[in-house]
Order: sequence, then structure tokens, then C-alpha cells
Amino acid sequence: MMSQLTLPQFLQLMNEDLHNEWTHLQFYLYHASYITGLHAEEYKEFFTNAAKGELEHVQAFLDRLLGLHFALPNSSGKNFPSFTKVEDALGHSVQLEEEVVNNYAKRIAQLDALAGTWPVESAYLKIFYEDQLQDSYEDCEKLRRILADTLKHQYRAAESRLV
Repeated sequence: MMSQLTLPQFLQLMNEDLHNEWTHLQFYLYHASYITGLHAEEYKEFFTNAAKGELEHVQAFLDRLLGLHFALPNSSGKNFPSFTKVEDALGHSVQLEEEVVNNYAKRIAQLDALAGTWPVESAYLKIFYEDQLQDSYEDCEKLRRILADTLKHQYRAAESRLV
């Protein structure tokens, strides 16, 4: 039988989620400048806007953690690979977003278990995580659509060279 999760333990998990959000921010900001190729300028704008969205996520996690008196929230992200080809960066972006979507769904379930001892905090954090889940899920869908179009374009270009 698994022991009951405490609020301090949950906040540590939340701090790990903040670590992922810092990673996303840094990844998108870095790739805004690092991507090369014909559409590099358009993707610079895309990745810069993605970084702005991640900045909002980082700030929201910091606000929640500090508001719940978590002592030392993460202040940076994890190491990440760098890509010059946009489809590689987009593919990795999908992986980053899928990871947090799965984590946030798990956190919502964990908060249900925490509701008995911390009803107000768990209810508030559940709403917070539902919002984060929705935002990250939609980001993931958008990235998949863009990536699918990029790959279709490459496939068509390769086909035209074969003819």
C-alpha cells in the first residue's frame, strides 16, 4: 500500500515541474536564434513566442511555490540538445510538451489523494494544474500540426527531385 502524499512532498514534485518549465523556456529561447535555413526568421518568431509562453508558465509555478512557502524553487532548466534543423527542434519540442502533459495529468490525480488533508490547497492546485495541462496539451497539438506540415513539405520536395 502506498503512503499518503503530503503537501511538502507534492510541492517537491511541483518544483520538478518548474524545472521542466525552465527547460522549455531555455530550449525555445535558444532555438529562436539557433535554427538555420530558408524559414529561419519565421521560426525565430515562432520559438520566441513559445519562449514567452513558457516564461508565463515559469512565473506561474514560481508564484504558486513561493505562495505555498516552498523554500528554494528551481531557478534553471535541465540540459537539452541543440538543433539547427527546424524539424528536429520541433520534434524535440513535442517530446518536451508530451512529458509535461503526462506529468500534469498525474499531478491532478495526486491532488485528488491530497484533498483529504489539504482540501483548500489541493483544490486550488488542481485548478492550476488543469490550466497548465490544457495549455501544454494545446501547445503539443500545435507543434504536431506544424511538424506534420514541415515533414509533408520535405517529402514533396524529395519526390520532385526523383521525377
